[in-house]
Amino acid sequence: MELRQLRYVVAVAEEGHFGRAAERLCTGQPAVSQQVRRLERELGIDLFDRTPRGVRLTAAGELFLPEARAVLAAQDRARAVAARLAGEYTGTLRLGTSRGLGERLAAVLERLRWRAPHLEVDLVAAPTRVRLD
Repeated sequence: MELRQLRYVVAVAEEGHFGRAAERLCTGQPAVSQQVRRLERELGIDLFDRTPRGVRLTAAGELFLPEARAVLAAQDRARAVAARLAGEYTGTLRLGTSRGLGERLAAVLERLRWRAPHLEVDLVAAPTRVRLD
């Protein structure tokens, strides 16, 4: 079982269609279909009922899906811990700005982007009272 296969199963379940799942995953539909089929063979169960109109989870797929999501969430948590241990900042920094910072703010944000490439910065332009709240 591969994490990629679990991502494919979750995407197909959420999209209800192999083609749309492939688009979402930025890969080809045959690759998604082959990997899901390979996982089904490995597990010895069908996860999806396939029809010309789309796919839907089997009873086994309904039970399997939350576990697949849990494994992928655990992977995300492990990756975040590793990033913290490596000294990288992750997550979102919401920064309230005021007028007049201009070039100084751009320089600070450029340095921050270099030091913390996994950190998303969300600039919020709002009146002082709103920012303080």
